[in-house]
Amino acid sequence: MRSTVLVLIAAVLLAPPALRADAAEAGGKSAGAREVSSSTAPVSPASLEPGYRAVSIPVAGDQLLYVKKGDRVDVLVSFSAPSEKGGTELTTATILQNVAVTDIVRPAKVEDQGVIELLTDPVEAQYLALSVARGKKVDIAVRAPGDHDVHPMDMASFRKLIR
Repeated sequence: MRSTVLVLIAAVLLAPPALRADAAEAGGKSAGAREVSSSTAPVSPASLEPGYRAVSIPVAGDQLLYVKKGDRVDVLVSFSAPSEKGGTELTTATILQNVAVTDIVRPAKVEDQGVIELLTDPVEAQYLALSVARGKKVDIAVRAPGDHDVHPMDMASFRKLIR
């Protein structure tokens, strides 16, 4: 497990910085133009359990269509990694698994960027921040209800896909 985390850290650190718009600037809309999916307010610091953090990350609006508060998701980051032949290749790594969704901010248009708030421990919060800052793209994958298993996963690339 520890070696998997180290590989993921190295992969994310090797990724070039991504140019990303602030969530408030996505699609030329202000943060006030966003729709909050839940009927309750986002997790407040007073409601967090000791040792946990609520972390918000930007994701594509189409990924938020079927996500709801209380779901569990995996977080994937795509980036350019050095290839065996000297260039770079697009690679995707699942950096976090089985993370609780505490809130969602959907964009006005599905083509725009939204925000998802996740409940993490401090180390997971660091990985999320690093992935957003350095990753080319951060995606989420919604888990089936009751699926809480965490498994080691290899990073994906087209080179591995067509072998």
